[in-house]
Amino acid sequence: MHKTASLSYTHNGEQKTFYISEPVFRIGRSDENVLAIDNPYISRSHAEMVLTEGEYELHDLGSTSGTYVNGEKVTRHILKDEDRIRLGRGLGVELTFHLQAATHPLASVAKSVGPLMPVRVIAPDDARFLNTAEMPATSELPGATIEWLRALYEFTSDALTVQTPKDLSDKLAEFLRRWLKSERSAVLLYDRERDRLDLLAKQPASSKSTGPSRTIAERAFRENVAVLSLDASSDERFSSHDSVRLQSIRSVMAAPIGSKTRVWGVCYVDQLNEERAFDDEELEFLTAVARQAGLILENFYLLQEQRLSLESFIRSLAASIDARDDDTAGHSARVAGYCSAMAQELGLDALECRLIYYAGLLHDYGKIGIRDDVLLKPANLTPEEYEHIKQHPTHTYKILSKIRFPEELSKIPLVAAAHHERWDGTGYPYGMVGEEIPLGSRIVAVADAYDALVEDRVYSVAVEPERAVEEIRMRAGTYFDPNVVEAFTRYFNRRLKPRIRRRKAAKSPGSQMSPEAQKQESAMAASD
Repeated sequence: MHKTASLSYTHNGEQKTFYISEPVFRIGRSDENVLAIDNPYISRSHAEMVLTEGEYELHDLGSTSGTYVNGEKVTRHILKDEDRIRLGRGLGVELTFHLQAATHPLASVAKSVGPLMPVRVIAPDDARFLNTAEMPATSELPGATIEWLRALYEFTSDALTVQTPKDLSDKLAEFLRRWLKSERSAVLLYDRERDRLDLLAKQPASSKSTGPSRTIAERAFRENVAVLSLDASSDERFSSHDSVRLQSIRSVMAAPIGSKTRVWGVCYVDQLNEERAFDDEELEFLTAVARQAGLILENFYLLQEQRLSLESFIRSLAASIDARDDDTAGHSARVAGYCSAMAQELGLDALECRLIYYAGLLHDYGKIGIRDDVLLKPANLTPEEYEHIKQHPTHTYKILSKIRFPEELSKIPLVAAAHHERWDGTGYPYGMVGEEIPLGSRIVAVADAYDALVEDRVYSVAVEPERAVEEIRMRAGTYFDPNVVEAFTRYFNRRLKPRIRRRKAAKSPGSQMSPEAQKQESAMAASD
């Protein structure tokens, strides 16, 4: 047996009752309180009830109009059943405190309070499934609690393998519906640019219902608290909202998906029938699962920030080389785009494509060590000058090797530096042969050659793209890896050639590319 408490008061002629289960239950005029009462004669944060060793103690919070129990002004007072609490004199608010024993809090509420109201609001760190120091010894834990702890561990282990927030949301929605036995579950993540919660996953996935109550989800998100309502349709905070009223939502819980740095979204579950209501332990379990999901989302964010930071750094390096010579401006970015497309054509995984793309951006970085009179010479090079410029791959390797790339990208210096190696072994600087040459370097070699052929240089005139492809195909098996040449040819015929034709048509007299065609063109270029 344990004790349960509630407060009742009259508002606009209507009797209101609140069930108390929070260890700290604050009352005042502000919406930030657990019980917010719109009355100008009470303070924004007027008083609170604190549960200590099975007793509720009333604390006045420095209110301007005072707190009274049974007619006497108090600052602290141990409450007893049927105590009359007045907040403020005159036109203030009078509440009656009820304290009774109960075998189960839900049964007590249904029996003695009447309409079911919100029963729990907790901060995420207060969940016992997170702070296990608050739990009794393992030998004293109920079997269901042990099963939930095991489920929480298994979910965390499984969720660490997902690759995207959408995948995590799908797993989370399915897990919550199964373990909390809810009729519906949903995961909403916050879009910072649009300042809104977006529904990423729900169960059942095929449900055509309106979806989770945005009012309840928003409260959990904005206040970073977990919310439990036994009957949202009778809960004065939620019952007037369409999402609750039109769907007849009954028992509902929502918990913030948070970490130490921010709140990422909300986990939500509800019941649409009156047969079963969620309880405090289920709320704590939901809160713990949501917090674990928040930590995983934070890890996603940190990895994405690391990737964007690295990519912006690499792009800046590439741009610094292109800036030395207006004649080759944009060369590194174009080569990187061709590299990425060929890598995809060859069926390489996302990480390999990314590494080769970065190597394409940086393949000429060693030219920073080449004299301007050689690099910018508007004529054919002398043998001595040619030998000097052939040193740029070696410079590329030496410079890039000083950068600490992530382990999965550690081959970038070699891949970037070996793009002048030839399939037949006559290339430089290492004289590699065939498959000794890294596949990424073989890809960069073809992309570099194509861009050099189709762009005007001070020492050469651009050729037509189809002619450039033929020049490259003629050197398959000598300069270039035949498989890479075939992949480039497929990519050229499928993507580049149609794009080149559209651009030529758009530039012809009297023609103009439609806005929709321009969007498609930009999208295709970005996808390369």
